[in-house]
Order: sequence, then structure tokens, then C-alpha cells
Amino acid sequence: MILHYYIARKFLFNVIRVQLALFALSLLIIATEVMRFLSERGVEAKVYIQLISVTLPESISTTFPLVLLLGSMFTFLGMSRSSELVIVRASGVSALKMLLAPMVVTVLIGMFMISAWNPILAATIRKTSEIRAEYTGKGGSQLSISRDGLWLRQTGENSNFIIQARNSSRSGDILYGVRFHEFSAEGDLVRRIEAPRAELQPGAWRLSNATQWRFLDKNLFESADIRPYSEIILPTDLTSDRILSSFAAPKTISVWKLPAFIDQLNASGFSAVRHEVFLQSQYATPLMLAAMMLIGAAFSLRHARFGHTGVMALLAILSGFLVFTIKNVAESLGQAQEVPILLATWAPPMAAALFALAYVLHLEDG
Repeated sequence: MILHYYIARKFLFNVIRVQLALFALSLLIIATEVMRFLSERGVEAKVYIQLISVTLPESISTTFPLVLLLGSMFTFLGMSRSSELVIVRASGVSALKMLLAPMVVTVLIGMFMISAWNPILAATIRKTSEIRAEYTGKGGSQLSISRDGLWLRQTGENSNFIIQARNSSRSGDILYGVRFHEFSAEGDLVRRIEAPRAELQPGAWRLSNATQWRFLDKNLFESADIRPYSEIILPTDLTSDRILSSFAAPKTISVWKLPAFIDQLNASGFSAVRHEVFLQSQYATPLMLAAMMLIGAAFSLRHARFGHTGVMALLAILSGFLVFTIKNVAESLGQAQEVPILLATWAPPMAAALFALAYVLHLEDG
């Protein structure tokens, strides 16, 4: 028990040390990028600090698997150089038992990242987008999902449309049970159009069997000109891809709220595959972190007197990047529905963990 506590403490210390080093590097890079972004916009110093602060958590989250890999590698390389590994192995403790304490610490960290860190990360990513959109004039979601259906904003030079629909086709080019509310540039309601179906064509919405309320003055319904139309064509610059890309990005939604958002997407007729892949990848975070820890340990358990320490460290880092690449490719295939979502999100970290364990067992027997 004392040995496990000792190894866990050394591992946690090295993880914190590596994290602080990468945090300083990330802070330097992000601060430089933020200064370049805001330098020509004449903003106050507090805006610089705010944007840097809300950008850092995403950088920390992205690099943290590498932190665990390096922390694990430094832990066991240090024990190897001090001959602690030889003493521990001579006392009858196997390599797998030595890895038990770091594994428990890693899994606990992974659970913390899912339950507590993810909501913080989602909030900071949203805030980053809001700040950047404020100074670039770009950004902001054009589409939102609620229990009442979906809401879509379409902007123009002289008027704006707020579109409400009961549901949609999965590609977003056909809306059912639609209401188009047109507002003037001053914000006054000009007309409302209701139709059972609206089809998005190149450069226009095509509404079939529509009813139009044109409001003649601010009394609205009391003086509305109501007329039915077999077809109404409304110009638009929206496309199916723009509509689908207007959804809130999965990483901007807390993992606690994401299942309900996925249900709303499915109920509205849209495809929620992208969000489902992200949710499963978040659930697989402890396994992914454990795999990175095992990779770092697998290339560090050899005694330092065997040499090639630098080569083994390089192989560990390259293996970590390879796992990242395979993970991203698999998730892309999952989003394209080429492979099942569970296979795309859980197979890469599972395979990485098993290969690392197999190499540890090879060293144990060799």
C-alpha cells in the first residue's frame, strides 16, 4: 500500500510539473495570438486578459493526454535512473502492480474531466466565440433547437426573417410546419407567412400552399391583409450546409446537457451523429488518458543501463501522436457513418491501451 502511494505521488507530481511547463508555453503562444488579433481594434487591456483566460482551458484540454504521457514517462524513467525499479522488481512486485497506482490516478482525473472540467471548458469556448464575434462581426449561431421546434435566422439588407418550423429533413433543406416572420430594418413586423412545407432551392425558399399576413400598420392583426398563395418564393443566401453548420458545436455544450440536445435534434429531424460521436468520445476520456499513461510507462520501464533512453522517449511520444491521429480518423469515419459510433470512439483508446499492456507484459517476460 505504501509503495502504491509512493508511485502515485511521484506520478501526480510529474504530471503537475509537465502541465505547468506546457501551460507556460500555451500562455505564451495564446497571448501572442490574442495580441495580434486585438492589436488593431483599440480595446482595453482587460479584454486581452479576458480573451486569454477563456482561450487557455481549450489548450489545456487538448494537450492534457500528452501531459499524462510525459508525466508517466518521467516518473518511471526517474525510478529507473535511481535504481528504484530494480529494487521494486527484486521485492517481487510485477510491472502491472506498479502501474496500478498511476492507473487509478489517471482514471480519477478522467472522471473529473468529464464531470467537472467539461462544463467549464464548454462555457469558455462559448465565451471565446462571443468575444471574437464581437470584434470581427462574424459568428453567432443562425439556428437553435427548442421543444417548440427549430428557429432559424435569415438576415438581409432591408429585412430580416425569423423562421420557425416544427421539424426538418435530416439535410436541413426541407422544413415542415413553417412560419416566416419578416421584420423591417427598424425591427417592425412586416408580414408573416405560414405553410405546411418550405423547400430550400438554390437562392430561394419555395413555400407551398402558404397563407400570408401582410401588416399594413402597427395594429398588426386588426389591419392585416390576409391572402392564400399556392406558392411563394422568398430569396435567401442560406444553403443546406450553412444551416447544418449553424448548430452549436458539440464542444460548446456541456456533457450533462448534450444528451437532451441530441434528443431535440433527432426530434426536429436533423442528424445528431456529430454530437453523438463527440459525446461518446467524452465518455471514453478516462480510457484514452489511461492508454496515454500506459504508453508512456511501456517505453520507460526498461532499466537505464540498457541505454537508448532518448530513442525510447521519442518512440513513446510518436506513439502518442499516432494514437491521436488514429482517434481523429476513426471519429471522422464515425461522423460520416462509415463505421458504428461506438466502434469509432472506443476502439482507438482500447486498442492503444491493450497494445501498451502487451508491450509491458513482453518486457515482464523478457
